[in-house]
Amino acid sequence: MLSARGILNIYKLLYETKVDYIMEYKEEKKNCQNCKKDFIIEIDDFSFYEKMKVPSPTFCPHCRMIRRMLFGNLSSFYKKKCDSCGEMTIGLYHPNNQSKMYCNLCWWKDNWDGTEYGMDYDPTIPFFEQLIELRNKSIFVALESLYPSLVNTKYTNNASYQKDCYMTIYADYDEHCACTMLTFKNKDCLDCYRSRESELCYECVGIYKSYGCMWSEELDSCVNCLFCQSCYGCTNCIGCVNLRNKSYYIFNKKYSKEEYERLIKNYNLNTYDGQQKLKIQSEEFWIKMPKRSYHGNSLNINVTGEYVYESKNTKDSFLVSGAEDCRFSQYLSIKGAKDCYDYTGWGSESSLLYECYIVGEGAYNNKFSSECWPNAQNIEYSYYCVQGKDCFGCVNLKRKQYCILNKQYTKDEYFILKEKIITDMKLNPWINKFGHIYSYGEFLPPEISPYGYNETMAHEYDILTKSEAESLGYLWFEPVDNVYEITIRGESLPKKFKETPKNITNEIIKCSTCDKVYNISNIELELLVRFDQPVSHSCPRCRHIRRFNRTNKPELHNRNCMKCGIDINTPYSKNRPEIVYCEKCYQQEFV
Repeated sequence: MLSARGILNIYKLLYETKVDYIMEYKEEKKNCQNCKKDFIIEIDDFSFYEKMKVPSPTFCPHCRMIRRMLFGNLSSFYKKKCDSCGEMTIGLYHPNNQSKMYCNLCWWKDNWDGTEYGMDYDPTIPFFEQLIELRNKSIFVALESLYPSLVNTKYTNNASYQKDCYMTIYADYDEHCACTMLTFKNKDCLDCYRSRESELCYECVGIYKSYGCMWSEELDSCVNCLFCQSCYGCTNCIGCVNLRNKSYYIFNKKYSKEEYERLIKNYNLNTYDGQQKLKIQSEEFWIKMPKRSYHGNSLNINVTGEYVYESKNTKDSFLVSGAEDCRFSQYLSIKGAKDCYDYTGWGSESSLLYECYIVGEGAYNNKFSSECWPNAQNIEYSYYCVQGKDCFGCVNLKRKQYCILNKQYTKDEYFILKEKIITDMKLNPWINKFGHIYSYGEFLPPEISPYGYNETMAHEYDILTKSEAESLGYLWFEPVDNVYEITIRGESLPKKFKETPKNITNEIIKCSTCDKVYNISNIELELLVRFDQPVSHSCPRCRHIRRFNRTNKPELHNRNCMKCGIDINTPYSKNRPEIVYCEKCYQQEFV
């Protein structure tokens, strides 16, 4: 009889033989089994798949991204009872969602670890059906965050190391910030999207190492710039675009310090009407000026995509910082991602990741997993596996090694069973009711996500109606009716901060844009005092949507530079109104 080690070696031999076959491929055209569009797998892609010991994908890059984003509910919050302590808490799960949920305090306690509902693997049942059964038994956390790292912070999601913050989403290492998304190392910022290492900024999009800036986009190392776009090293500018190292400019025209200070008072920027008037003027001015073919900086080497910074050999990626040898990746807000494909969310010294969502903080060699951190290693097909190593097919498991379907095994038992399951997945793939084939090498199927399509990031990038989403097998949860008594309407709020009532934090405000209600937190109020700005007439969600819509989407188009005529790959499609230059022409004119 073969020993356990002998059986394991046989499985490894079979698996490695399959990988050698993959290495024989050349560039290949495939048809996406989801959208039915053709896509290309390049030779370098096969090298990565061989390194990761995975087959090539059957979904196109866009469909792979959307499938991962189905696991990301960033800001659809509900009140629901904790299934442990019974207290009402704010969480991500709709009242009609049957998923079990603990409040963050109970979920992170040490009195359970997830092995309580561990399952034996049944080779007669497809692996993904067993994983769905485990997901239905498991206990989800109310809000997704590195809860032990939060200090005096409420209603934050997909976040870590937040101090004195409120409703910060996709955020890391921030202090005294509120209503922000995709931020890193900020202080005293309010209503910002995509801000890094900035301070005292308000209503900004895409800022880096900036201070005292408001209503601006794509700034780097700027101070006191208002309604500015694509400026670097500028100080005290209003309504400007494409400036470098300038001071006291208004709509790209130079003024003396005294003239500037006199003119700025005429804009009445501490009033709602003054803001709206200058916003329209600025955006009309910005659109007349050339745009660089993509947003990035001079520290990039051999990159393609949009919003790529300090990165090297990184292709077809979106909103990434400090990535190296990565492709098809998005939302890598912390530097240090290396050798990753199809990776959405985080970064932070993580490497050898494939088809992962929110897997970071020292993660290594993980595949087909979501919400596995920190220091997750050698994890596959797992969802919310915290501080785990060598786990396969686990859901809501904490601080474990050598587990399959949340059941503990010895080291040898684990590797033998893991290889058997992989072989079974290849020989007998699972086919869902919509005809998608799930063999080893596919990301987690949508059936495992506990969220409605309309609650997820996927809906932001691929908008579907309820009937369209349900026809594709996605969940859908209707908005919850308001149960609060409205005390003031957004459009009735004062247009100057000094006219704001003292009890504003007690008011239930009806959003002037949608049907939702909101209130003003103490942190927001403190920051509005410093900015001398009136309370916003819209809820946090509508304010974010407005900023989100000012950001290019993760798609590239072929067109020509509008100055020299060369072919460029850019997020600006031909039917958009912007004037688009290639990188060389843009630098010759503005840098």
